[in-house]
Amino acid sequence: MKRIGIVLILFFQFTYGSAQEKVISREYEKEYITYPFSDPNPIPSQEKLYPYFRFDGFTSEGKAKKWKVVDLENDFIKVQIMPEIGGKVWTAYDKVHKKYFLYNNEVVKFRDIAMRGPWVSGGIEANYGTIGHTPNSATPVDYVLVQNEDESQSCFISTLDLLTRTRWVLEIKLEADKAYFTTRSFWFNATGIEQPYYTWMNAGIPAGEDLQFLYPGTHFIGHDGQAHDWPIDQEGRNLSYYNENNFEGSKSYHVLGASSKYFGALWSKEDFGMIHYSDREAKLGKKIFLWAQSAQGQLWEELLTDHSGQYVEIQSGRLFNQNVFSSSSTPFKQIGFAPYSSESWTEYWFPFGDLNGFSEANLLGAYSIQLRDDELLFAISPVKYLNDSLRLYNNEGQSIASTFMSAEPLKAARFSVNIPKGETVSYMTLDGHRMPMNKDESLKRPLQRLQDYEENSAYGLYMQGRDHYRLRQYALANDKVKASLSIDDAFLPALVEMAKIKYHQLNFDSALWFSKRALSIDTYDPEANYYYGLSSKKLSQFYDAKDGFEVASLSPHYRNAANTELSKLYLSEGDWTMALQKAQVAMKDNATNIEALRILYLLARIDGNASLMKQSAHLILASNPLDHFVRFEKYLQDPSEENKEAFLSLIRNELPEETILELAIWYANGNRLEESRQLLSIAPRTIMGTYWLAWLNKGTPAATQYLKEADKASLAFVFPFREESAQVLHWVRSTQDSWKAKYLLALINDFRGNRAMAATLLNDEVDYAPYYIVKARVQEEAPLEEKINSVRDAISLQPSEWRYQRILASLLAQGGEDKKAADVLLETYNADTTNYMVGLDLVKLLMRSSQYELAERVLSGLTVLPFEGATDARVYYRQTKLMLAFRALENNELQQAQDKVEEARQWPRNLGVGKPYPELIDDRLERVLSIMIFSELGESVDSISLEGIEPEDLSDRSALEKEIEALSSEEDQRMF
Repeated sequence: MKRIGIVLILFFQFTYGSAQEKVISREYEKEYITYPFSDPNPIPSQEKLYPYFRFDGFTSEGKAKKWKVVDLENDFIKVQIMPEIGGKVWTAYDKVHKKYFLYNNEVVKFRDIAMRGPWVSGGIEANYGTIGHTPNSATPVDYVLVQNEDESQSCFISTLDLLTRTRWVLEIKLEADKAYFTTRSFWFNATGIEQPYYTWMNAGIPAGEDLQFLYPGTHFIGHDGQAHDWPIDQEGRNLSYYNENNFEGSKSYHVLGASSKYFGALWSKEDFGMIHYSDREAKLGKKIFLWAQSAQGQLWEELLTDHSGQYVEIQSGRLFNQNVFSSSSTPFKQIGFAPYSSESWTEYWFPFGDLNGFSEANLLGAYSIQLRDDELLFAISPVKYLNDSLRLYNNEGQSIASTFMSAEPLKAARFSVNIPKGETVSYMTLDGHRMPMNKDESLKRPLQRLQDYEENSAYGLYMQGRDHYRLRQYALANDKVKASLSIDDAFLPALVEMAKIKYHQLNFDSALWFSKRALSIDTYDPEANYYYGLSSKKLSQFYDAKDGFEVASLSPHYRNAANTELSKLYLSEGDWTMALQKAQVAMKDNATNIEALRILYLLARIDGNASLMKQSAHLILASNPLDHFVRFEKYLQDPSEENKEAFLSLIRNELPEETILELAIWYANGNRLEESRQLLSIAPRTIMGTYWLAWLNKGTPAATQYLKEADKASLAFVFPFREESAQVLHWVRSTQDSWKAKYLLALINDFRGNRAMAATLLNDEVDYAPYYIVKARVQEEAPLEEKINSVRDAISLQPSEWRYQRILASLLAQGGEDKKAADVLLETYNADTTNYMVGLDLVKLLMRSSQYELAERVLSGLTVLPFEGATDARVYYRQTKLMLAFRALENNELQQAQDKVEEARQWPRNLGVGKPYPELIDDRLERVLSIMIFSELGESVDSISLEGIEPEDLSDRSALEKEIEALSSEEDQRMF
């Protein structure tokens, strides 16, 4: 059994194994020049990001900061992990070739790229949940070092993803005698409903003119699912070479079409490379991301590092592409994460070198094969010790030649084998691995959507709604499924999908109605039965709930989830025998069902079955040594200070209160209220935890005391989202008239799609600024003036919060009061001229009110640290310069006009937008103005291209002015 070693001092070192081969782990602090992030947004996020909040503060000034670092090292490679930065594998180093085989960023430079803002480049980033860089990419996660029985060592990192209520675990493991490290993912949906399914490993490697991508395949698809040729494109460029991608903008290639288990990179001048390897079904997705090689992408090198150079990303995913919704119009749609299901897979990462070429890679290493006349030349850069015969076989499977070979990890070895005359080598074997020769890996999977498929049919609209739901776009899902049912109100899949949507909205009566309507068509439909059971359970119709789950369990797809729900129902009723039986049945369908394992452990404790407790704990910890349930149970059985500290000390993530509340709710859902009370009583107190304690103690004097305590508690960055918390807040409302409880309940309802309900809860006068911002947001039918007054109330309580001023200015502009809006933004910007977001808002408003001279001055003082894909600042700059040129032309100030046209062609670095390749730049308006100016001067315009310019473009100045004004009509949209 594994022994968990918890490092409690600043620097501690374990050494295992023989003197020749060992794994060393170190936990210590390392100083990096750091460009920190700051300024968390106190306003509740919209649906896509809620319950998380963004960070909006970034800086151009670095300062020294010490970070917690974990190293795993053997004789061949060294792996560095940063548990305080999302648990990221920061880099990996090849000790034999003395080179990094993952990008090593020498600074920690946070920039606005992830869904919550801060992100850093390099290493390997693990993503689980929904599309976009993980919400935990820049913040601390739980972690622990583990010594394994085989003398390998592992660093486990883990956290609870609040977007999906799923928990992910990543084991980063290094063996003593291997030149690879592995990352083993374990991902569990602990909820009873389907969740979004997205997981990608993003690895950074150094860019270089000699970089070649080792990606077998015939096509690539984009985020939109559209297929293109790979590696040779229609222009004859070989896209697998970095230097042949020097066109257009940044690129995302999801390569597919080959039955291959590896991808990687080779720097040919250094004769050095790296490989990612996994079972193909574990990681179908094989992606390359490249910044543009023009100044457009070079700018991001400056933004993300100081001296480490440009990087590219090679990524592995469970699905073929990182699909946005438009991909649903192709065969590459979205799948869901089934309730109570778990997933686990292992990936291998290793370097190679000195092969003078590359043919293939497997778990022996990277190798090269060459055939010369009757001789086979074999070179391998192994990742393990090899002492075996290399055997050659013909097409009949007969051994035709062999040679014994011996090799050490990462030391290239070369061997030659004579091929008997007249024989053809079909495949080779070495150390148990079969290596085919000249294999055709190309696949025939359809890449285009069926032409006769109707997207606007009942089925097509249902599929769109289903994918919106699986992308966590619930309002859009509701609209599409509703449209499907308007075509066919008895379309069973759409009825079930609507039941899921209504369940998410906490409209359990409606969810039950749609489930029953589906069952009236097919009484055995497994998904309809399952959601019939869930809805009935929420409505306390427990026999109907059991009926739904029992029928759903006939289906292999829902058997695990249905039996888990049955076990939970019996547990809450105190029927230990049936709870045990159903948990055991669930385990037969999913041996790593953490929910069922926890129930088995709990029942064993209740029954005093020490053997079952030990077995259940072992199985839980085998998947996740950081499972907090097991350590809390140990504290329950022996509530010593030592056990309390052992439990709390490993909850090291950014939001420990959410981790603890999730576990407390688990006990409460099983009607184990005393355990829930004990857990929350030792946890750091928050307002939601206090409300839960009041509910858990309802009917006692303690409840009254907790409610009084909650009335005094802070609401800062408290964003409840769970359906169970809605139940507690409803109870609080029934007990007392608490504006805080109503506000928190409004947040849940707004997130769940019940905005009208949320609006009815926000009619108090309070002393909490975000309250009024939420009120202005949810009261959609309120007069504009009423919304403006709500925002002014927020400002009066917290005048220094610049976000409120932006919202006020936006509302004033909606009402046509551009001058007042500009005054608000100008005062806010003058208070902090480093706030480029306010600055850009101000510039746009100044342009709207034709104050282009002032807009020009503001733009000249901005330093924009952009988010990925942002171009607004350059658009505003161009529009401002062109309009000033137009006005100078109108005033016959021709030199001034020409100067402004030339300025409009510039791409100032302070605006955070790099200049793309010339073919991507639309300069038609600049050319039109130049022709007009030259015409006024009586000069020839032969040197100016007339391409795309019509005669009327040169005669209708009013139309030209409108075209310039329209440049900023569309705003940047964040990718995530």
